[in-house]
Amino acid sequence: MRFLMFILLFIPLMALPAMANIPSTAYVQQQVANQIADSVSTKVDTSSTANQTMAGTYTVSGTFNVPTPTLPTAE
Repeated sequence: MRFLMFILLFIPLMALPAMANIPSTAYVQQQVANQIADSVSTKVDTSSTANQTMAGTYTVSGTFNVPTPTLPTAE
């Protein structure tokens, strides 16, 4: 009888350390959303309404292509 009680108490205690600590889906999704928001907040705004100032020194290597806008027609 004591052996049975020992086994019933000992087996659940051995299983506790084997339990995985897996984060919930909501937690993981929130972490990903936070990382995306942090990443996007440090990027240059490329929208057509952007008004930005660039300061500092920039070195461009390779070919720097800037499309020439079409000229207005003469009236």
